[in-house]
Amino acid sequence: MVREYGLNFVGLLTLTFGVPGTGKGSRETWELRQQAKELDFVQKRWHSLNTHVIAKRYPAWACALETQEDGVWHFHVVVVTKFDNRTGTDVATLTNYKLPWGIRRRKQYRNAALGAEWQTLRELCCKYRFGRVELVPIRTSGEAVARYLASYLTKTWKGLKASRKSRLVRFSRNISKQFTLVCSVWNLGNLIHRTRLKMAARMLNFTDYGDYADYFGPRWHYFIGEIIAGIPIPFKFGKGDFENGVAVKILNEYAENPYPYLDEKGKKQLDAVDAELLAKFTDLAFDDAAEMR
Repeated sequence: MVREYGLNFVGLLTLTFGVPGTGKGSRETWELRQQAKELDFVQKRWHSLNTHVIAKRYPAWACALETQEDGVWHFHVVVVTKFDNRTGTDVATLTNYKLPWGIRRRKQYRNAALGAEWQTLRELCCKYRFGRVELVPIRTSGEAVARYLASYLTKTWKGLKASRKSRLVRFSRNISKQFTLVCSVWNLGNLIHRTRLKMAARMLNFTDYGDYADYFGPRWHYFIGEIIAGIPIPFKFGKGDFENGVAVKILNEYAENPYPYLDEKGKKQLDAVDAELLAKFTDLAFDDAAEMR
């Protein structure tokens, strides 16, 4: 989003449930926040707000959900503004969350366009049961805000019930169409498969296993899937090893330096996979369809 629209036109919008004008400790706000602990309720509120406000005001957006310490959900939405939200704004003060809220929200820290947007958002969002509404510029870079939101997603995902399917991140259509949101079940088998993909990428001097499609074409798994499956995994994991993180740690270390974990047979097998991958890469690089790919 930052590359496409520019840092000055991207901001971070935070939305927290509350009944405006009733006070943080009021009965009305307490009852609303109890409702906002239920994800179904939160999803409906977001859908309504997005349909009537977010999608109409901002050309593009990306939304991440987070739970607060008391279990209440709230939203972080990276939005593209139609105005320069950075020039004339004291970004350092406005994004310094160590300062009291009452100080950071002072008008002198925002440029005129951003100040007007705050006023409009408060008037609109209170109709959808959001009490605190805050739109601030991106502090440093797109990569930094991506890491910031990813940390929230990771924390929230770890706290979810295993049986609950939850969509914690969503994008506007013009953002999501730029990539495919393909999800797979995260389990031990998936972890082992990804470990093999990572090891094979290193054998081919790829940056990561996302490069397979770039070099082998969209049918890359057809060409090299069976070869990659031949990478030896010399471990037998017990019950709970995946859930407690033991399997992840061991396989990450194995992928970094596999040979100390392998016997002679395993080393020969790994060398054979390395040779097969290089041979397949070479064949495909110089066949008749290489230029097309």
